Amino acid sequence: MRLNNKTIRNYLSYSSVIFLLTIPVFYFVVRKVLLHSVDSSLKAQFHEIRENLDEIHTRDELEAWAKMDKDISLTPTNTPKQDRIYSTTRYSPKHREEEPFREIAGNITVGGQLYQLVISSSLVENEDLLLSILQVQISVLLVLIGGMLWINQKISRRLWQPFYIALKNMQTFELNKQSDLAFKPSTTDEFNELNKAINNLFSRSTQLYQHQKEFTENASHEMQTPLAIFQSKLELLMQTSPISEEQAGIINALDETNRRLIKLNKSLLLLTRIENNQYQTTEILSIAQLCQRQIRQFQPYADNRNLTVHTRFNAEITVNANPILIEILIANLLTNAIRYNRDNGEIAVTTDNNTLTIENTGAFAALDPDRIFDRFHKQNGQEDSTGLGLAIVKNICTLYNYAVNYNFNNGWHFFTISFRITPESSSTFTANYHHQ
Repeated sequence: MRLNNKTIRNYLSYSSVIFLLTIPVFYFVVRKVLLHSVDSSLKAQFHEIRENLDEIHTRDELEAWAKMDKDISLTPTNTPKQDRIYSTTRYSPKHREEEPFREIAGNITVGGQLYQLVISSSLVENEDLLLSILQVQISVLLVLIGGMLWINQKISRRLWQPFYIALKNMQTFELNKQSDLAFKPSTTDEFNELNKAINNLFSRSTQLYQHQKEFTENASHEMQTPLAIFQSKLELLMQTSPISEEQAGIINALDETNRRLIKLNKSLLLLTRIENNQYQTTEILSIAQLCQRQIRQFQPYADNRNLTVHTRFNAEITVNANPILIEILIANLLTNAIRYNRDNGEIAVTTDNNTLTIENTGAFAALDPDRIFDRFHKQNGQEDSTGLGLAIVKNICTLYNYAVNYNFNNGWHFFTISFRITPESSSTFTANYHHQ
């Protein structure tokens, strides 16, 4: 959950609690105030009647006076009672329902006769007034809570915008792709300090990465010349005579080691050039045609181990990429399938649904899928490998946003490349292919 949503959720929870607590409290407080007002009116009216009893002299006058006010009830009684105020309900023929009333009851004496006097006051209007006040209160609270949440949302979006921009810059930052990062200035000091710290971190990381790339590339270039000279000297040494058997063995070992160094140096230089995006020239390429060409080149190596190569080009896949890199990608996968296969084994090259799969028989155990594409990682029995072939495959796929996966099933090792096909490259290749 986003930080802003968490803040709003806390505000909403607090507002809901306040809303649920204040509405009942407000209802009972206002109701009590209204009842107190009605009670005061009833008491004043009852007191006024008692003070004016001297003007009534006969029972007939009293009954006539009582009938003049429908809210007054007068009943003869022999039991004196204290004044009391209470709530009750009465059936209203007009509204056909029970209606609330507030009453005060007490004794009065007229002409030596004790009477119980009851004065009633309808609470219907008070209840309607209370309901109206309650509705207004609820509406005000809802508007207040809604407005607070809306304002908080608006302010939070504007307030946190520099943070989200900085977060996006961090998510999209790539060391091998230099670009100017745009940080939005903020009136909040903490965000400005965060932007400054991130910018400094990116700058230092980029500088270190550039130094590392330059060192790798320069080292690879500088090593080419002495390695070539060393190789030529070894070849001259092989041609000298006489050479003892022991000397020949040492020279062969040196020659094999130097060739591995040359191959390793070329692979490191290739990785550096890929990371530096030095292969920017692109063409519309047919994966099936490139696979057929590479298979023809590697066929003698496969024949030496009596390997059978099957091809199933079920779909025509075209990509817009550098031809050298795509050839290296396919060549490395084919080399891997031949080198680590078993004698009299099989290799299958398949294209289907924008995917290229190169599978081969070999070791009856799966390779480590988490490390197989790491640099210098070697499985058992691969001591003569540089450990960079599959790392180069991974880097080429990363460069073009291809997906590369490894699977093992029933003694077969599967390497699958999922290509990112653009409509432009597909249509361009189709037009060129039919034109040819």
